[in-house]
Amino acid sequence: MAEELVLEDPEEIPAKTKNTYKVVSLNMNHEMVTPASPEPGLMVIQLVDNLGGYFTHQYTGKAAVDYIKYINTANFTTKSLHKRILEKLSNDGVLPGTVQGTPDPPAIQLESKDESRSESAKNGNSD
Repeated sequence: MAEELVLEDPEEIPAKTKNTYKVVSLNMNHEMVTPASPEPGLMVIQLVDNLGGYFTHQYTGKAAVDYIKYINTANFTTKSLHKRILEKLSNDGVLPGTVQGTPDPPAIQLESKDESRSESAKNGNSD
């Protein structure tokens, strides 16, 4: 047996459990053909777990095209894009679990058309 030092006051490291995922990337291409499917369509979803590891899942062919159409026409005012993606992965059995939390706030605040018109009017500009 090799020599080893046994600490008098051991450093306790909490158990590392991979238990959450967040969407970090979404790539959609309704024309691409892949070896996995002779039909066009590719959707690649990349997630990051709570330990910093990455997980990638892809839909190909008709499944990808159908999901791209669904995403393209979805109403995101009541349910975010990320929530819809995570629910899809869970419902498809890719990563079984429940989706929790609220969407991150936008990094920048976009002006509405009415706000920018008011600002233009204040500056003496007209549309």
